[in-house]
Amino acid sequence: MDLSIIIVTLNNKKVLEECIDSIKLHTKGLSYEVIVSDNGSADGTQQFIRTKHQDIVLVANEKNLGFSGGNNKGLKTAKGRYSVLLNDDTYLKEDAFSKVVRFMDNDPEIGICGPRLLNADGSIQRQGSVLASLKWRSRRPISVDFVLGACLFIRMSALEKIGFLDENLFFYNDDLDICKRARSAGYKVLYFPDAEVYHYGGYSSKKNPDRRFIVEGFRGGLYFCKKHYGAVIYQIYRMMVLLFMPIFALFSLADSKKRSAYLEVFMIALKQQIVHRT
Repeated sequence: MDLSIIIVTLNNKKVLEECIDSIKLHTKGLSYEVIVSDNGSADGTQQFIRTKHQDIVLVANEKNLGFSGGNNKGLKTAKGRYSVLLNDDTYLKEDAFSKVVRFMDNDPEIGICGPRLLNADGSIQRQGSVLASLKWRSRRPISVDFVLGACLFIRMSALEKIGFLDENLFFYNDDLDICKRARSAGYKVLYFPDAEVYHYGGYSSKKNPDRRFIVEGFRGGLYFCKKHYGAVIYQIYRMMVLLFMPIFALFSLADSKKRSAYLEVFMIALKQQIVHRT
């Protein structure tokens, strides 16, 4: 099988249905499977898959395992030569997936690859910092430090060498981590603009605003920094978090969720409790 398409979802049945429809409409010339890893949805997502998409592999998780845990469940059942981690708030454009697979087939040193991501209005979606944004405007394939986990292709033989997603990263920073590990193992991480996918971006967090998005984002950042850059850089970043979190909390007096989230991040950095605990 060429490709395993892994979609982690939680209470997003409407956008998930649109995503699946786009896969079936635009994925041509490939043997593929779709694996939906559902993190305990209460909106009928699992029943929807079982009744309307019996050709899809459903991984029914009893609780929210996060992005990393949910994707790992899918990756462990995947049968493809490649897997793509695909957000449920994406929509394929034309034969995007077959283009990426053909591109990776031509260079066995490519471990991870990402297509061009588009905003809903068709503009190019920036990935990462403002300084790095020029790379995402390239018209040719280009080496990058990471590709966004919204649509991340990985060669399964490479995954066998570098390991699964780090589940200490509940969500956010997981794509940075696996791309860094791939590059450290000698694989190329490339941006491939010839393939395009719409990414509506942050649908889950906008629909279900939660202090956990803030907390886990910073917790993951602290963990990632310590894991990859050593004690000195980690302590510098930690001091910055300790400095700015009270300021952020002060400017969030009108939003109790944000204020409490920033204060929790402050305590995490203070006590160095950076590993996610369920």
